[in-house]
Parts: sequence; structure tokens; C-alpha cells
Amino acid sequence: MTEASLFLLKAILDIVSVAVFITFFFRLLKVDYYNPIVQGILKIADIVTSRLRVLVKPVLGIDLASLIIVILFQALSFYVISISGNVTFSLVTMFSWSLFSVMLLGLRIAWWALILGIITSWVAPRNSHPAIRLLQQMSDQICKPFRVFLPPMGGLDFSPILAFLILQFLYIAVINLSYETGLPMNFSIGL
Repeated sequence: MTEASLFLLKAILDIVSVAVFITFFFRLLKVDYYNPIVQGILKIADIVTSRLRVLVKPVLGIDLASLIIVILFQALSFYVISISGNVTFSLVTMFSWSLFSVMLLGLRIAWWALILGIITSWVAPRNSHPAIRLLQQMSDQICKPFRVFLPPMGGLDFSPILAFLILQFLYIAVINLSYETGLPMNFSIGL
């Protein structure tokens, strides 16, 4: 295979991984399934995950089938990189890199959902567009556990600040751990 075709294959694997992982977040955060954007992305991602979902059932509201598919696609992506000759590694290294890459991607998706949800709540608080409602729902669900420690005070909600701090701390911790395993950051989807 040529380098261009390997790049295209890795790009397709990364795009499908992101789509499937976003559906993982939809199910984890329990967003409105009647939202047309959610329905569209779920239909696309279910093409890849529906067969595995028959075998692997959700546990405590966590869609394990989507998570497994994303990890396997990232492992396949690292295998494609190894075919090109840029990196050589073992099977254990490939799966540890894919696990770290998926964790980084998840933290990045949560961070962007949180910041976009906050911005849309300022700019268009009463807008009923499906994208805006989806972002605000995801942002609210991410902030929900932090509101236990920081409830709204005087009409101001400080829980997103705590959520940002925790997400950034986890992101830096995962990056440091992934550096120790030798993960080439330019090949990781989570950056």
C-alpha cells in the first residue's frame, strides 16, 4: 500500500472512531434521543456497532460495545501506521496506545461539549435548534456531578469551572502516562 492510501485508511478509521465515540457520549449522558442530530449520528454509528451490541450489553449505562469498537479501530489505526514503517511496536503496545488515545479523545470531546454548551447558553439561551439543545444537554450532564460540590449561588453556576479543572487535570495526567508508554502524539486521535 502506498503512503497516501494508508493515510486515507487511517483518516477513515479516525472519523468512524469519533462518530462512534460521540454516540458513546450520547448514551452515557442520556441526551434526548428524539433530537434529529442524535438520530442521524446513531444511525451511522450503529452500522458499525449493532452486531457487537447483541453480544456486549451495556453495564451501568455504559455502552461497552461502542467503547470496544473505538478501541479496536484505534488499534487498527496504529497497525496501519506500523505497516507504513513509521513505527514498530508489539500488540500490547498497540492496545495500550489505542486505550490512551481513546481516553484523550473522550476528554477532548467532553471539554469541547462543555465549552460549546456554555457559549451557546450565553449566546442563545432560549434557542430551540437541535444542535444548540444537544450541546446544552451534554454540557448540563457533564456539570451535573460537579453541582453536588458547587451548587448554583446567587443565580451563577460555578460548576463548569470545577468541571474544566478536573477535565484538564485528567487530560494532563493521561498525556503524561501516554508519554511514558511511548505513544507518538502526532498519531493519536485525542490531540
